[in-house]
Amino acid sequence: MAVPVRSFDEALLSRFLARLDQLEADRVLTPVITLDRLREFLDDGQRDLVEQIIRLRPGDYGVETPYAGDLEPRVFEKYTALNDAFADEHPGRQLLIQSCYRSPACQVAVFVGWLAARYQGDIGQAIRHVSPPAYSQHTIASKAAIDFKNVDGSPSDTSPGDFAYTAEYAWLRQHAARFRFQESWLPGNEFGMGAEPWHWQYRPPPREADLG
Repeated sequence: MAVPVRSFDEALLSRFLARLDQLEADRVLTPVITLDRLREFLDDGQRDLVEQIIRLRPGDYGVETPYAGDLEPRVFEKYTALNDAFADEHPGRQLLIQSCYRSPACQVAVFVGWLAARYQGDIGQAIRHVSPPAYSQHTIASKAAIDFKNVDGSPSDTSPGDFAYTAEYAWLRQHAARFRFQESWLPGNEFGMGAEPWHWQYRPPPREADLG
């Protein structure tokens, strides 16, 4: 059995991150960019890095996040109902969307960003906080996860866990299930993922899921 790769070449990772930053500045890198489109802007080494990330399996690193599944859209109207209900009870506040659906190519970029900027290339650590495309709940459009943000800017980049102490989180814990949103990564979850109080996945009823 092949030994899972533990890190990527630091220089390659740094160049790739700089390339992604430039593509984002040029408005090429968007949440719906395709893998084929992304590859057009990369050199051979960067394309190979993309393929390696796509092939990563969290289970090789002790993280048991399930395979995400296929893609197809339908979550925004459910979010709108959720947000309207929250705003009715909390005038002047909203459940803002920080991130929702990401194409597999966009998820590769997100993975590289976390890997390089926060985990110094350590895949085993990064994969507990951001999943490769085939395992990310952000890449299943019909059941996409939403990363919420409130009007005060929480979760912040420096203290994301503080979202657990907000009025938004308290309301979600009490009411989100009514709108079929579920908190994916509770503290001490069975999958080995780090806690993310801002990350809630839409879970359609069986019949609706079958239509997707």
